[in-house]
Amino acid sequence: MPRLRAHRACQDFHRAGEAARNDVLTRRQLLRWGIGAGVTVYAGRTLPTGHMLDAAAAEAAAAPDAPVLVSVFLPGGLDLLDTLVPLDQEGVLRDLRGAVAPAAPLALKGTSLGLHPSLARGPGGGLRGLFDRGQIGFLPGIDYANPNLSHFASRAFWETGMVSQQSVSGWLGRWLDRHGSGDNPLQGLSAGYGLSPTLRAVKAPVASVSDAGDAQLAMWSVWGDWGDAAVKAYAALSESTPHAAGPAAAARAARLAHTVSDRLAPLRKTKDADPLAAPVTYPEGNDTADRLKVLAGLLAQPLGIRVATVDADGAFDTHEGQAQTLDRDLGAAGEALATFQSDLEARGIADRVLTFVWSEFGRRPTANRSGGTDHGPGGVAWVQGPRALGGILTEYPSLTDLDREKNLKVTVDFRRVYGSLLGQWLGTDPAEVIPGAAQFGQVALVRG
Repeated sequence: MPRLRAHRACQDFHRAGEAARNDVLTRRQLLRWGIGAGVTVYAGRTLPTGHMLDAAAAEAAAAPDAPVLVSVFLPGGLDLLDTLVPLDQEGVLRDLRGAVAPAAPLALKGTSLGLHPSLARGPGGGLRGLFDRGQIGFLPGIDYANPNLSHFASRAFWETGMVSQQSVSGWLGRWLDRHGSGDNPLQGLSAGYGLSPTLRAVKAPVASVSDAGDAQLAMWSVWGDWGDAAVKAYAALSESTPHAAGPAAAARAARLAHTVSDRLAPLRKTKDADPLAAPVTYPEGNDTADRLKVLAGLLAQPLGIRVATVDADGAFDTHEGQAQTLDRDLGAAGEALATFQSDLEARGIADRVLTFVWSEFGRRPTANRSGGTDHGPGGVAWVQGPRALGGILTEYPSLTDLDREKNLKVTVDFRRVYGSLLGQWLGTDPAEVIPGAAQFGQVALVRG
């Protein structure tokens, strides 16, 4: 498969992906097993679970229209020149890329740019339709000065909001440390298995959710008669009151797991109903769509969610076979994002959700000999939603004015965009989260 070829071509991409999958903060995990839904809470202190879920409901009731920021990561380094094609530089692009040059881009009205044709898939004309309706703002040329083109390092910089080798908390985790709750881990959600480093906090509790609609007490990898017996034994343990330290801790953990399972029962799927069921049809066989579907269902509940992350599926490290890979994987991601937006609209919550889509860098303007492109600065990101400022929000890099390495020049620092999201959407001082935020300034991202 192309993803495996990409891994062989770029071991750094493989290493970064493995590190992300293994980054589960086990020393701070409160719940590691016992909940069949795959709900995992990360906290620096033990939280009374009943109080935890009461806090979620109370925060949602106190601020029912609080803005929500969703961060979606496209792993591997998405190519700007193939995603958002410079039609006014098309001759130069074909000279640089030959057969790898994009085919049949979709012209975006009011611009000199074209969109990758796969991004018209999905309801309402896909992401192209969202752009036409003024609900997507593209950010071409995004990166940072003198970029490190390692997947591992660049991804870490974006996740922390700091170009530093230090091990620090995630930029949205730092926001939660200042403006979140000490009692509601649902305020910061990773949709999927494991916590995104973007949400890693010092003191604020956060959570990861794979399928809250399937919540029930269960034992991982144990099923049938043995599973039923294990659950019964766990239930008995939860009702015991041992005095020794070890058994007492086990009993507390059992009670905690039972409490979470019971409190999530209203969201549980049955053969007759699914309280989190989507009002729109998501594409099948699309892992990104599955994660966004879960997230949309949770956003519609009174849980006090303020920030959320999703890691998209796909291999955007297109060292070879770029045309085929983007048609499949960019198309799948775009269709998932368009369906997610349609879902939020149908649920009546789209106005309070802003989605930010990003990748760790871009690609070189010159094609390689394997039908692909190698790592380069100047990528592409975008904001989407009814409150997003539509259009092309940053300067598009020139193909005739490359840097000394013959790469695209960076036209906007990602920390400038983060500062803008913090100030314009979340309504807080960017300097609280991004060191030296003032020097980066802001770019308009949100409708007034």
